Amino acid sequence: MTYPLTRAAARYAIALTLTLGVTPVSAFGPGGPGGGAPAASDASAGEELFGRNCQQCHNSRGKGGKGPQLVKGAWGPGGANSDDYMFKIISEGRPNTQMGGFGPALKPEEIRQIIAFLREEAKRVQVADKKAAAADDENWF
Repeated sequence: MTYPLTRAAARYAIALTLTLGVTPVSAFGPGGPGGGAPAASDASAGEELFGRNCQQCHNSRGKGGKGPQLVKGAWGPGGANSDDYMFKIISEGRPNTQMGGFGPALKPEEIRQIIAFLREEAKRVQVADKKAAAADDENWF
């Protein structure tokens, strides 16, 4: 999905980038300039946004509930889903499911922050799972 820019918006975005070194993410949309690696502050902002918008269905910290878990498998580290695919699902929803689109309610940068939180939480869960598996192995010796 691309976000068309008016000439004025494109000039403004370029001017910000050249003069301040700041690329407005929302001006370019997902995958465009500024859509690179999320910062740690993005993950903490995403945690708060997740709590307000997603937790009702996906449980606290994405563990799963009425909706599927979001911290393992395709949504986890090294999973099959790219950030852009996750952005599309969150913004547009999933047809024939209860997952509605949050694009009208959330700004593109807010959706990216939720994705950053989910990626960080998935890494934390992966580390915790490895520690638990190692502890189980120790009990056998």
